[in-house]
Amino acid sequence: MAINRVEIKDFLVFKGEFSVDFCPGVNVLIGANATGKTTLMKVIYCFGSKHNWCSYFYNNINEIDCGKCDEEIRNTEITLQRDGVTIQGNLTGMGLNRRSMHYASLSDYEDSWTDGKQEISRVYIPEKDMLSNSHSLPETWESKLLSFNRCEIDIIKKSRVAGERTPQPLVRKIFNVIGGDVECDGQVFYIVRNGKKIEFSAEASGFRKLGLLAALIRNEQIKKGSILFWDEPENSLNPELVPVLVEILLELQSNGVQIFLATHNYNLARYFDIKKSDVNSVMFFNLSKTENGSIECVSSSEYTNLSENVLEKAGEKLFNAVVANAMGIQDDE
Repeated sequence: MAINRVEIKDFLVFKGEFSVDFCPGVNVLIGANATGKTTLMKVIYCFGSKHNWCSYFYNNINEIDCGKCDEEIRNTEITLQRDGVTIQGNLTGMGLNRRSMHYASLSDYEDSWTDGKQEISRVYIPEKDMLSNSHSLPETWESKLLSFNRCEIDIIKKSRVAGERTPQPLVRKIFNVIGGDVECDGQVFYIVRNGKKIEFSAEASGFRKLGLLAALIRNEQIKKGSILFWDEPENSLNPELVPVLVEILLELQSNGVQIFLATHNYNLARYFDIKKSDVNSVMFFNLSKTENGSIECVSSSEYTNLSENVLEKAGEKLFNAVVANAMGIQDDE
C-alpha cells in the first residue's frame, strides 16, 4: 500500500492549493526551514486517525483553543491517494467532531490503515530523541502533564511492542554497526554490549538512532507494506554512518517499505542517488516558498536534475568562501 499523491488546501504553511506525487519507494524531501517538509509528513501520518489532529502538530494540546484551530483550518481540504484509491476529507473531522470526513470506505477512518486484508503500519520517527527518557512518558503524557505532541509519544509506544523474534538479517546488520543488541524491559531501552546493559540515555546518540530503527524492524512495526516517516534521520549521526544508513533504508525499500525522509543533509541525499540500484525507487523533492507565501515543489528521480536545490546552493556558497579565503579575498556572502 503506497501513498501516490497528496493534495492540501489552506493548512498551516500550505497556503492556497498544494499537490505532490510520490513514488512507492524512498521519497527524500529537502528545502529551507519552514517550507513544510515536516508538516507534509505529519499530514499523511495522521490522516484518518481517530485522534484530535491538533495533537500531532502542537504540544500542550490541553491548552489549545480548538475553536481557534477550527477557524484556522475551516477551508482545509486534504486528498490522499493510496494505490490509486482517492480518499478525501478535512482535518477538522479528527476528534473535533465539527464536520465529518468522507472516505472511500469506513475502514479508512481508523488509527491503523488497512488494505482490506491486513493492517498497514505507519511509523513516524521525529527529529527529537524520545527513547532516552521514555520511562512512563506516554502514561504521563496521557494525563496532559507533559509538553509533547502525539508523533513524539507514538514512537515510544511502537518501539515498546514486544520483539522476542529472532533478529532479522537487516537487524543483525544494524547490531553489528552499533556493537550490541537492543532490549526493552517494557519501559526503559538498552543497548546490550558484551553482556552489559547500557541505557539509551548513556549511549552515543547516533547509536541510539540506529538502535531505534533496529527495534522497530525487529518487532515488525516496520515490515513489508509499512510506511516509514523519518524527520532528519542524519541528526546526531556521524558522517561515516550516513552511507550505512542509506544502504539500510534502501534495503528496507526493496523489501516493500515506502519511506518519507525530510533532510537538510547533502551527504544523505546524495548517497541515495549514488547507492540506489535498479530495484530501488527513489524520488527527490525540493520544497520552497514563493513570493506570495505559498509552497511549491519540484521533483526528480535524479538528485543532480533537481532544480532550485537548496543543498547544492549551500554547497556552492561554502566552496566560494573556501576559494576566497585561500586567495585572501573578502567573501561578502
